[in-house]
Amino acid sequence: MSAAEVWLDVVVPALATGLLARALWAALAVEASARWLLSASAPRPADVHGPAPWLVVLLPMLREQTVAAAAIAAFTGLDYPTGRAAVVVITTEREHTSRARHRGRLHELAALPTLAAAQLRGLFPASRCQTVAETVNVAPRGERLTVLTELFDAEPSTPDIVTTLTASHLQGLPLVHLHQPDVGGRKPGQLNFALDHLPDILGPLGWREDAHAHDTFVLVYDADAVPDRATLTALADAAANHRASAGRTPALIQQQRLPLLARRPFPRGLAGLLLSEEWVYQLRRSLGIELARVRLHQWLTRSGLPATVRMWLRPMVYAVGCGMAVHLPALRRLGGFPEPMEDLGTGHRLSLLGADFAPATALVLDEPYTDTTGLTNLHALAYAASARPDRHARAVAHLPSSLSRPARTALMLREWADEAAWLLGAPLLTVAVASAWWAGPWWAGLAVAGVLLHGPVTTARLLTLAPALHRRVTPPATLGLAPRSTAARQISLITASPLQPFIRLAGPWRVIGAKATGRRPGFGKTER
Repeated sequence: MSAAEVWLDVVVPALATGLLARALWAALAVEASARWLLSASAPRPADVHGPAPWLVVLLPMLREQTVAAAAIAAFTGLDYPTGRAAVVVITTEREHTSRARHRGRLHELAALPTLAAAQLRGLFPASRCQTVAETVNVAPRGERLTVLTELFDAEPSTPDIVTTLTASHLQGLPLVHLHQPDVGGRKPGQLNFALDHLPDILGPLGWREDAHAHDTFVLVYDADAVPDRATLTALADAAANHRASAGRTPALIQQQRLPLLARRPFPRGLAGLLLSEEWVYQLRRSLGIELARVRLHQWLTRSGLPATVRMWLRPMVYAVGCGMAVHLPALRRLGGFPEPMEDLGTGHRLSLLGADFAPATALVLDEPYTDTTGLTNLHALAYAASARPDRHARAVAHLPSSLSRPARTALMLREWADEAAWLLGAPLLTVAVASAWWAGPWWAGLAVAGVLLHGPVTTARLLTLAPALHRRVTPPATLGLAPRSTAARQISLITASPLQPFIRLAGPWRVIGAKATGRRPGFGKTER
């Protein structure tokens, strides 16, 4: 059999069948997750089962000047029993170090014929770069350096803003500001810095780790997030429900993050279309992969299925660092949050230990990406954090696991298959679909059905679900609008939806290219 015959008679039928199966699973998972969220009953009071658990909300911030005040107002305004929760904002001296370094570049930037917003990334918050660039460009050439310097010096740092807000904070949950020294690292380092200061944070409320750690959860959120008012109550309710049904406290509770907070519009043109496609994909991933896997994992934990069956069905859970609540004893066993991504690393390691997971019914909203640089940084970082599950396995090899060695191996193989599909799936399936007709009309029909269901059909359904999911959130502060698009843009999104998998390739291949050439891959800040 020639190579062409193998491709048409074996590979193309297998890929067409796999594409349709994956599309069916994604559509069903999205629908089931959305219905579960939309039909969920209100959480019970956090102290209905006895004393409410201790909750520590961590908000790491780096160059978050534009959202710091709103984030603090939103999280300190959450409903929860008095004296059982605190909100902690962690800023970092890295921001001041970076500002001092960038100030030396101002003369170089002011001398450019036209200053672009992208050239100001890192000097100003992402939402301010365009305005600053326009202001400098309209200034007389001899005054541009003065204008740029004045704008730069007038921009307050995040630590400055948070210090002021903390000093004037009077209402709601207690607010604590921690400032991390410049010790390198990323978001996990800020979170671990807060873990080292838990006695300072909760001690004034009467908390002691030796007496209360078993009933304490550490919550992680992004600075741009807007949570439902019942967020903390829902997390406590999820812990109590899981404990009642499984007899164990879940190691991780995941509140579902949905990218439905439209603070900034998508840009126009092709870049805007691609970023809008990524927004739809992120919504599909949040419902059809992240939430679906947590719910499947919890169902398997409660089921009486044979161990072998559960081994092959058990998913690798992708924790999400915006709405992630980790049981403090589990976090201590892991040695804190792992670099470079606290969420994927924590989810991988707890999955390999056979830990319990539980979903929460309350939602938290954050912003979709409206900038290609931040989006590429996100994908590069996510790939670097998840591409080597064997490293996560080695990191927890000394810890007791409820999974057998074959079960842990199955999880790692499944994750490697997911990473291979991420890197190679889109181009390989494109070639298979393009050549499906020569494999036979039946396979061509199967391939087309898979493309339509995976792309246009599911995209159209997500565009319908987005407003309903947005209305499901009752925030403690004013809630912005959901991402909107005209009828023509919606048609464009549905039509171009088969391009979604290609948008996610730039980040991973950038990491691979950097390593192949011996360069250290730099990720930058994944700001929106």
